[in-house]
Amino acid sequence: MPVGNDQRPRHLIAVAQSVAQEDIADLIASGAIWKNPEEVSFRYAPGQTPEDFSSQRRFSVCMMPQQIGRDWLGALTRLNCDTFVECFPEIDLGDLAPLTGRKSLPKLDLLVCLSTRSAYHLPVARKFVTSLRHRGLIGDAIAPSVEMAVQEAFANSLVHGNLELDTGGHLSMDRFKELGDETERRLASSTHGTRAIILTARRRKNGQVVITINDQGTGFTPPDEQATLDITRKDSTFGRGLPLIRSICQSVTFQRGGRTIELTFDDEQGVLIAPEAAYIADIEHRLTASREAGLRIPQNAKILIADDTMLSREIIASYLRADGFSNLVFAKDGEDALAQVKAHNPDLIILDIIMPKLDGYSVCKALRADPAYAKTPIIAQTALEENEGRTRIFDDGATDLILKPLNKAELIARTKIHLENRLLVQQLQAYQERTQSELELARNMQENLNPAAEHYRGVGHDYGMRISATFQMSSELGGDMWGLVPIDAHRLGVYIVDFAGHGLGAALNTFRLHSLIWSEQLHDQMPGEYLEVLNRHLKGLLPIGQYATMLYGIVDRQKNVFSYASAACTAPLLGNSITGDAQYLDGSGVPLGVIRDARYETREVPFNKDSFLLLYSDALIETTLDDGQFLSEERLLSMLQDTVLEGGADIDLAAQIADQFMDRAPAKLGDDFTIVSLQSAQIPAALSGEPDQET
Repeated sequence: MPVGNDQRPRHLIAVAQSVAQEDIADLIASGAIWKNPEEVSFRYAPGQTPEDFSSQRRFSVCMMPQQIGRDWLGALTRLNCDTFVECFPEIDLGDLAPLTGRKSLPKLDLLVCLSTRSAYHLPVARKFVTSLRHRGLIGDAIAPSVEMAVQEAFANSLVHGNLELDTGGHLSMDRFKELGDETERRLASSTHGTRAIILTARRRKNGQVVITINDQGTGFTPPDEQATLDITRKDSTFGRGLPLIRSICQSVTFQRGGRTIELTFDDEQGVLIAPEAAYIADIEHRLTASREAGLRIPQNAKILIADDTMLSREIIASYLRADGFSNLVFAKDGEDALAQVKAHNPDLIILDIIMPKLDGYSVCKALRADPAYAKTPIIAQTALEENEGRTRIFDDGATDLILKPLNKAELIARTKIHLENRLLVQQLQAYQERTQSELELARNMQENLNPAAEHYRGVGHDYGMRISATFQMSSELGGDMWGLVPIDAHRLGVYIVDFAGHGLGAALNTFRLHSLIWSEQLHDQMPGEYLEVLNRHLKGLLPIGQYATMLYGIVDRQKNVFSYASAACTAPLLGNSITGDAQYLDGSGVPLGVIRDARYETREVPFNKDSFLLLYSDALIETTLDDGQFLSEERLLSMLQDTVLEGGADIDLAAQIADQFMDRAPAKLGDDFTIVSLQSAQIPAALSGEPDQET
């Protein structure tokens, strides 16, 4: 490396220790990062994990290990760096290089380059958007919408671009398995698996944020970029995602033959889109699409007429057509009937019992044995007079029976009632599926309100604390939430919330409060004053009878104090990490959303180098354990002390307590379970700014 009076630009590079030096040298020499690497001077800082690099230092590039995991993906938020590159021997960026140093293009605020193999298994879109939020490029209110759009576009570029997979059409179980097997083969191949996918973000002078997703595959451009509503999953690689992306973004454009997707977001407008609004908009979009796709009336139903006599088939068809049924399919015998069922999947079958090759009894048995047609209504028709034959057809699976010679009014009446019943059942099943899907979306969104492990651990290191947390949602949607609020170099805010009630209402309330927490730039106020501001806002949003308990506190590492205010929150625990002794703090106060002008007291307690703080929701102390008892105050204190004495000061305290609780709690909790611990800890040497190793 050049030394002395070297006047070349110097760059500090964070490097994962597991990356081979020759791979780093080859990547830099290739011009993939800098167009003319000989004109640049480099200095390397190695580390085993992202936590080994100080957030106070500025890195030009972070070289991440091959097939990175979630810990290194967390470096996007943790490191003071704007370019992150997975270093793998096969990397060839082609027309995407160089990544930095291009003076003719606008400076990028964030760039992430990953291999297809790594990107496929990681929550890249979520971490990328989280990093944008922490960097101040987008507001918290617009973040869920941005993540939704980036995820759709990223998945398209990854699956259809780099892997070149065709997921169009009906995905049967066999087709689904084939697709999964083919995906694994392509991920393992040197052609598809080693292609790069690059995400970039930059803020324009007008405040807009531009995000690009760049792949090395075949690319895709809609035939008409404006006619997005007519694009279906069968017709394009985007499917229903493109209209969704367009509804969220200010603009969507395609470059490099469709291998670059550029999304533009107007953050000024986006601030008005609260998380719950994005959630509800997505639900409404999918509900509308489902209603339009499934909108049917009995006369539009497909009916199979199976009879070996042509005259009988024509008579039945004429009766049906006269009443508006025109979507008719015919079969001349039992074998033909089974073939027509598989080819057309009819909504109703009118089946003659006595037919050649396969009779009606055998056809019924075969259809009922196939799950795909087990519930298809079958109206059997027969001229048999003996009861035995009529009873047998019901035993073999017929839904109804009509006697020959056919009566037109009776045939039409029975046809309509069975089709109406079938459509009602289909609508009920579709409603149940939509409801389940919507609840799952709400669950995922609620979980995403809480900090991810790699985030809170990194924040803890910055403030000289070991932070641990566990969140488990109840069998229903609940209203728990917690978070961290960095205020300055010495003060870290922490909050925990529990909304009353369960279900979608409680979940939506957490989204509302989360928006308020991150829209109010008042976190450095005294905790009591801050709760008063939140309470006034929340009182105007919540219906009568809905409220939240909350604790907001600030750990001041310079003054060694914890100041907090409580709105009827569970009593926090302050303890000693050496002895395990702990005491309950005062959690009294008026719940948020009850009284508009409620006052909240700021309380202050010591928090020194041996202290720990435990925050938890009421599920910890109000859940009946396997011995039929609650976890009493005394038992919790005893559990804390035993855990600290056995594990020492370096344990993840909240995780340990949660494990012990879960061992004795019911499999399905009746309430959300949240537990958070903040423990004073020694800051690792790497975070104190020790000298870098140079190569």
